[in-house]
Amino acid sequence: MIGDNIRYLRKAHNYSQAHLARRLEIKQASISNWESGKTTPDTKQLIRLSEIFSVPLDYFTQETPRRDLDGIRIKRNAIPIVGEIACGLPINHEQNVEGYADLPDGVRADFAIKCKGDSMSPLILDGDLVLIRQQPDVEEGQIAAVSIDGETTLKHVYHQPEGLLLVAENSKYKPIFAPFTPDGEIVIHGLAVGYTRLFA
Repeated sequence: MIGDNIRYLRKAHNYSQAHLARRLEIKQASISNWESGKTTPDTKQLIRLSEIFSVPLDYFTQETPRRDLDGIRIKRNAIPIVGEIACGLPINHEQNVEGYADLPDGVRADFAIKCKGDSMSPLILDGDLVLIRQQPDVEEGQIAAVSIDGETTLKHVYHQPEGLLLVAENSKYKPIFAPFTPDGEIVIHGLAVGYTRLFA
C-alpha cells in the first residue's frame, strides 16, 4: 500500500528511484525496497516524502484510489543545483548536487547554478539561481555557463575565429577572451534560460 503510493507519486513527478533517493539522502535500494513492500519508510522519511510530493501525510497510509489524486497539485519539475558559478572572475565549478530547485511552469532546464559576484548585475544578482538548459553552443550575445580550463563562469558569449569572447553585463568588468588552444579546454555547458531570486 505505502510502496504503491510512493511508486505512483514518483512516476507522476517523472522521478527515477535514484533521483528520489538523492533528494531523501538515502540509498536507491531503500526506495526499491519500499516500492516492493520489503520495508517501509519511518515517520521522518514519510514526512519528507509528503513535503517532496506536496501530499497530505496520511495519503501514504490510506488505500486511496489513484483517481482521488486528481485534486492534489503535483510539482512535476525539479532540477539539481550543482554548485556555484562566477558572476565575476571564473571560479572552480564542482559538479556536486547541493539540492533541488522547482522549475517555473513552462520553463525547460536541466540544472541550476547559484551565482556568486556582480558581473551580471543588474540582470542577475549575487545569490540568484540561474536555470541552465544543456546545449553545446549558444547564439551571439546569449548568456551561457562556460568552463575555461575547468573554471566556470556565466557571461554573454560571442564567437570569434580564434576563441570565445565572454562579456559581463556589468560594465566595470573587462571582457574575457578564451582562445582555442591545443592544451586548453573551453566548454559551453548550456544556455541560461531564466533565474530565481530569493528575498529575505
